[in-house]
Amino acid sequence: MKELINQIIHSVLTGRDYRTYVLATINKRFIDKVKELTTDIFEYKERGDNWLEKLLEDTSKKRGKTSKFKLLWYGGLNDKTVKNMTGGTSNKKICLELGKRNLESFRLLLSEIENESSYRIKITIKKDDKFVELDDLESVIFINIISTMKLTVQGGAWSEVGKQVEKSLLYVIFSILKIPKENYVLIFDDMKEKGLVGNREIDAIVFNKNGEPITIELKLLGIGNPEIGDEALAREVDLFLVDRLTEMMIKESEEIGVKVIEFRQENPLKEIYNFFSSKGVTCAEPEDMTPDDLKRRVEEIIKDWQESKEEYKILKKLKELTK
Repeated sequence: MKELINQIIHSVLTGRDYRTYVLATINKRFIDKVKELTTDIFEYKERGDNWLEKLLEDTSKKRGKTSKFKLLWYGGLNDKTVKNMTGGTSNKKICLELGKRNLESFRLLLSEIENESSYRIKITIKKDDKFVELDDLESVIFINIISTMKLTVQGGAWSEVGKQVEKSLLYVIFSILKIPKENYVLIFDDMKEKGLVGNREIDAIVFNKNGEPITIELKLLGIGNPEIGDEALAREVDLFLVDRLTEMMIKESEEIGVKVIEFRQENPLKEIYNFFSSKGVTCAEPEDMTPDDLKRRVEEIIKDWQESKEEYKILKKLKELTK
């Protein structure tokens, strides 16, 4: 994961699109899961009739988070859908019941439309010199299983990478600008959940030479997600760091006193330095570095990055501030 974080941070700080690295991670996880699910399906199909129901039932009896995800996928469902259908419940018993219902709905639907098209989907799974052939219904269900899994993997990867990268990115920025460690705190989810931070969306607080706090929110979002930008501006943080934002929203931010700095530019570090400097923060202008030099610098900083140490520092700082 650290190598991925290095690549993403380097891309962000050089104004390039970082999403190709996340997509590579998603594709790798997707392929791994396809192999895993296909192995299960191959084995159960070899056993004979009603193998889909047996696969669901056996998966529901297994322990662990992975088995819960598999149960949902084999039933063609995702956790959010199940919770919406049941008013917030998604235990394995419910997932098994709804999964079986979903399989039955496929049977009924396919029986109604089987004469409407001359096309047929037939999936063959081969292992060494053995193979199994799925019928029309099983082939459609197989596609649905894989599609459902992809949505879960995709959403999970974006969320995981976002959580890992955003705090690391701020740590790298503060390190390159030589902001003393005692002059800032990074806000982690645990701190927000415990109510130690009033604004639950603040990602960092930097203190200037007078001890005044400067609140920072960071979102690695694209210009196609304006609603997230609206929410950030509504919170009126002092600095909003973002991948890209619309011109209209940047203008709105200026009117309410929120400074927006986009990463998708030639030298975002210089603009961040200018902002902090204007606010009286102890910092140093970023050195001129080639992309390769910056990449090496990011790698050095990330090696020193330890989330547990930063969380300890937050608690210590909060105690000092609340004396």
